[in-house]
Amino acid sequence: MAENHWATFSGQQLASAYALEADTLGALAQSAVFGDLIQHFRDYDVYLRRINSDPGYRSRRKKIISDKGVVDIAVASKESISLFCQAQIAASAELFKGWEIRDDQLTREGMRLLVEKSAATLIGVPNVPTNIPPEQFTNAQKQILSAVNVLQNADTVRVVQIIKLLGLLPPTAEHIHQLSLGVGNGYRDLYGVHITPKVTINEFSNKSYFFDTIERQAAHTVLIDNDAAQQDHFKQLNLREREKVLALNDDASESLEQLHKVQAQSQLKQRNLVVCLRIDHRMIPNSEEFLGLLSRVIAPEADLVMTIGAGHNLSEFEGRLKCFDNLVRLLTNLGHNPVRVILHRGGSLEDKRRTPAFGQLAYTSYQILYCRLKRGRLSEATD
Repeated sequence: MAENHWATFSGQQLASAYALEADTLGALAQSAVFGDLIQHFRDYDVYLRRINSDPGYRSRRKKIISDKGVVDIAVASKESISLFCQAQIAASAELFKGWEIRDDQLTREGMRLLVEKSAATLIGVPNVPTNIPPEQFTNAQKQILSAVNVLQNADTVRVVQIIKLLGLLPPTAEHIHQLSLGVGNGYRDLYGVHITPKVTINEFSNKSYFFDTIERQAAHTVLIDNDAAQQDHFKQLNLREREKVLALNDDASESLEQLHKVQAQSQLKQRNLVVCLRIDHRMIPNSEEFLGLLSRVIAPEADLVMTIGAGHNLSEFEGRLKCFDNLVRLLTNLGHNPVRVILHRGGSLEDKRRTPAFGQLAYTSYQILYCRLKRGRLSEATD
């Protein structure tokens, strides 16, 4: 299969991605469950606290996860459909942040028209080049790059809310000391992971929905990525956000060694959340070594959230699936209970890559791996 060339977006590709997400929301809005589910987003924090303290809900939620620790979107149940619909509404709150959408517009056709109108001035903009400095971008190119950040953020929101709705992640961010690997520019990790979705419902004569988010950040975040193009950006983050961010522009193994030394020499806390979004499997050539390095920088217990995307071609997608296979096997052997969420259809390798449940292959997540890490057990990986 030929490589996909979505590393740079054009206006047409951007409009197509938004149209697909809008179509999903429009279809969901016409379903019987939408009216009840959208109410949860009036105050989503309160909703999460309520369901996490409800024994009945917790019991029903457990049925979504198979005995082998798998949640498969292709295995539908009332509980799983509700969960994935809520995750899509959460993603839509980021995608359509600031939009007030009338009830009669919240259909597949209505959403298509809204996106067409919104993207009209960008449709003809060609792929944004990667070989020019940001200060030389045109206003249209800047708008496209900003919208791409929002698309990636929306996918992050969708992933995180799936995990939260499964009751596997704490609902708030103020006590989180985060480690994020393979971050790119870090936007998703700093601003997407802890977003709270919000929908305000106007119940008056022309019923409407105002989509919004509440932005939150972890108490402190360590960002790791070896892309040389991020060097200046990371330097600026370290200067501008030094109280809340440490950005390391090196390979994962070298950066984790450096983080271990920084923690030993300062008051930088051990990490209680590890995030790896749409990882490149080549970042983890050896699962045992990777978990061993993590064990040196995390708290006695920490949450791990990883996702994989399509890769640039079929071979890369296969490498990412095998990476998850290895990690699940190793974590299980080390006495953990990993949960793997499948967000694509079955069939051949090519079929799986071609059929993500949400969004497009350029930015969407195909699988999620969650695990509550026990530091003492992880250290056994390299024994």
